[in-house]
Parts: sequence; structure tokens; C-alpha cells
Amino acid sequence: MRDLFTPAPPPEAGHEPSLGRKLLWFFGLCLAGSAAVAITAYALRSLLFL
Repeated sequence: MRDLFTPAPPPEAGHEPSLGRKLLWFFGLCLAGSAAVAITAYALRSLLFL
């Protein structure tokens, strides 16, 4: 049987993103997730009061 996933090689030493870039991704994803939960919650709440 063929492998479904092929292993990725480790990143090269000089190509790792900086800490600031990682933190920007973290906070961006955190805000996007919070916004998605809030939008879903308010949409469900509005459906209950129709």
C-alpha cells in the first residue's frame, strides 16, 4: 500500500521565522477564531428571538 503522507524535510537553519512573525500569526489566528465564535453566537442568538 502506498503511503498517504510523505514526511517533510526539516527546515534549514537560516529559514526559521522570527519570534515577532510567529506572535503576529498567533494573535491573528486568535482574533479570527474569537470573531468566528462571536459571529456564530450572535447569529444563533438572533435565530432564537425571531
